[in-house]
Amino acid sequence: MTQDEAARQQQETRDNWSLRAGEWNQQADHMARLAKGLNEPLIAAAAVAPGHQVLDLASGVGEPALTMAKLVGGQGRVTATDLVAKMLAGAERRAGEQGLTNMRFQVTPMEDLPFADDSFDAVTCRLGLMYTPSPETAAAQARRVLRTGGRAAFLVWGPKADNSQFIIVDRVLHEVAGIDPHEGAFTPTRLGDEGALNRILQAGGFSAWDEQTLRFSPRVDPDSNFWRPQLALRLGDRLGAMSDEERQRLDDAMRQAYEDLRDGDRAQLQVHARIGIGTA
Repeated sequence: MTQDEAARQQQETRDNWSLRAGEWNQQADHMARLAKGLNEPLIAAAAVAPGHQVLDLASGVGEPALTMAKLVGGQGRVTATDLVAKMLAGAERRAGEQGLTNMRFQVTPMEDLPFADDSFDAVTCRLGLMYTPSPETAAAQARRVLRTGGRAAFLVWGPKADNSQFIIVDRVLHEVAGIDPHEGAFTPTRLGDEGALNRILQAGGFSAWDEQTLRFSPRVDPDSNFWRPQLALRLGDRLGAMSDEERQRLDDAMRQAYEDLRDGDRAQLQVHARIGIGTA
């Protein structure tokens, strides 16, 4: 990939997420409650501890940076970063609401970090690495700013076939609305195959690397319309531009799709994520 191609794709990613920033800010507290199952293993994989200096990449509207700020305490600090200023503004707002004073915020691409070598005890990235045009460069930057012996942990979605939400939402958006939900951006499951993260961490210069698998089987109430935040987060401003009739068709199709997974009074979903752990 040429430098110009990488820059173009990075700009497409920035534009894509800027359109979603408003919805992500509105759903931030709701998402935080649901994210515990991903946050905890990611933070443990990076060995984040009290007093640590931590860098969080692609922080979005705040997690897991806010959770880690509480963990590292007054002697530590979490630096939250994101490519999109509107997303990071939500993280800064929520930090203020929670009284967190041991955080700083920096708008930056993960491929070109404005931090000195050996600055951090740990680096984390939850569901962000798959959106960069050069994950190997992002891994190399994480390695550069880590102190010797520190860990970087990158969490990505596993294969699409193992994640009910992507199968269903993608199909409904395509069949009902004629929308490619990832148009102009990299797909969420792009780095989900076993071994992909290890190869990236090795290319990034880590001295050791490993992968962990996270699988969940949540049972949800199909009558709760739980998919509505998913649609809002995936489509951003595009959802608001639809007519009431178009939104109703999407809603009905999502309800029917999850009915196909019903087991008793709940729909049985499948979730697969992967964590790549690099040691500096």
